[in-house]
Amino acid sequence: MLSEVEASCRKSTFTMSIELRLLKSFLAVADHLNFRRAAEELHVTQPALSRQIQQLEKTIGKPLFIRDKRTVELTSAGKFLYSHAGKLFDDVEVLVKETREAAEGERGALSLGYTESAMASFLPSLLRDLREKLPHIQLQLKQAHSEQLSREVALHRLDVAIISLLGDTQGLRRTSIAQEDMGIVLPDNHPLAARKEIALSKLAREKFILFPYQDNPSLYSDIMTSCQKAGFAPQIIEEAQSRILAVNMVAAGLGVTFLSENLSYYCNKGAIFKPLKNPRPSMQYHLIEPEKGKNPCVKELKKILDI
Repeated sequence: MLSEVEASCRKSTFTMSIELRLLKSFLAVADHLNFRRAAEELHVTQPALSRQIQQLEKTIGKPLFIRDKRTVELTSAGKFLYSHAGKLFDDVEVLVKETREAAEGERGALSLGYTESAMASFLPSLLRDLREKLPHIQLQLKQAHSEQLSREVALHRLDVAIISLLGDTQGLRRTSIAQEDMGIVLPDNHPLAARKEIALSKLAREKFILFPYQDNPSLYSDIMTSCQKAGFAPQIIEEAQSRILAVNMVAAGLGVTFLSENLSYYCNKGAIFKPLKNPRPSMQYHLIEPEKGKNPCVKELKKILDI
């Protein structure tokens, strides 16, 4: 008796020995039940077609057709094979199509890192577009700070990331993808609270609540530069570790703070968000990827971003 391993090997060899071209020839004969018409369809000679059918019957070990001089009929084995072989070719066509899509980046997996501020801004609509246009891409998302995301991309643990803080980008390709203007959060009883827009120069005597410089040096520097252009250096009385904390401190009457428009919903009772007139600071978002990245799905993401 054959061992399980030997039986498995023989079964595998048997399966692999059935060539698709032999099955295609079988289907043509089964469709027409006529060797001459099948040979014409396949553009082969009738003797060549007969040899292919004989080869397939030898591989299976059972006859597939009952033949005489006038008629051709399927055997029970032939009927069974005919009922299943067509689906096999359909599956092969689907496999070939999906393989091409994988090569083009229209199918596969994409790991994308993002910051909290990006998710509160343009990222939800981008992800919606990506899912609608490329439904066969499996998204793997990770939220973290910009510096951590840069490290993850550099180590190829993430395919791409959307960051707002540019740190060490050695070995990474970066592309600017979005800009978000900053507004100001005031106590809701502030004398300027009724205005639609506020000039930054009107805030020269205010006390400011900012985030620590190391959280986003680029934005911090832009805020300082914008204030200088407006004719003053901001009086910073507190550094808040989160934007929600800063807004709550404004509601408590401790000062004012900068906030992006897409986070204006942080303002509850006691605080109000107002857009700023130019010159105003802005937050820049960048897409980073390895310089030698190999995931074709990234190309499709960049098409959606129009970069």
